[in-house]
Amino acid sequence: MTTGDGRTRRRLSTGHVIELPLELSFAMGGMTVPARRSRLEAVLPEGLSSLAMAPGVGCVALVGIQYHRVGGGDRDETGLEPYDEFAVIIPAVHGSRADLPLAQLADGEIGGYVHWLPVTTDPSVALGRECWGYPKERADITVTDGPDGIRAVVDGGRYDERETVRLEVARPRRSPRARDWTMASFTRKDGDLLRTTARIEGEVAIGIGPSVGTRLEVAGALARELGLWRRPITRLYGSDVRARLFEGERVPE
Repeated sequence: MTTGDGRTRRRLSTGHVIELPLELSFAMGGMTVPARRSRLEAVLPEGLSSLAMAPGVGCVALVGIQYHRVGGGDRDETGLEPYDEFAVIIPAVHGSRADLPLAQLADGEIGGYVHWLPVTTDPSVALGRECWGYPKERADITVTDGPDGIRAVVDGGRYDERETVRLEVARPRRSPRARDWTMASFTRKDGDLLRTTARIEGEVAIGIGPSVGTRLEVAGALARELGLWRRPITRLYGSDVRARLFEGERVPE
């Protein structure tokens, strides 16, 4: 159903009613690490290719997110309870005919393919799967934003391993920069490739390479599946970030 101001209202299978674009606020910390491109190509759907960082090398972003608000603002009084989430995202290119670093960007569209998205509540599983086809599932996740930075621990889920991921991203010494950017994510929903746009605002610090207080441990199954390395290319941290998540659009393949 479309509201008078052009927003779309959806009722989830859990009975929750949400409005799109969905208003979100959260703290996040994560890093991007190199990965074997052949492994990434094996899990990407048709129509997407792994973003090449170097010959044979792609990358994967791993991000812990602690939501402060999910809908439920002044315009949407039926928002979900806050929850924790861990995102495993493969930077990918749609529509490129090239296969070399940087050349992909000349004729393709860059976005992030959401490979795994464990969360802490059933309503958040329904939200992601029913609206966008995000591969959400319940898992034991703890994401904390403390004085030293973001710490995320994921147990179980599809990989069924204790401490599947342990991620720590140090709080930056310098004040983060105010940022305002638009990002696209790709998912599969009902057999179609979907592109979802997110408008993100807030003070986010982005650093290059490893740093004191930054740590990543990934259990065997996930690390082998994606061919992950553990030395970060980039890292990011934001304690007060806001986003608007729009309705997904089918992408011609």
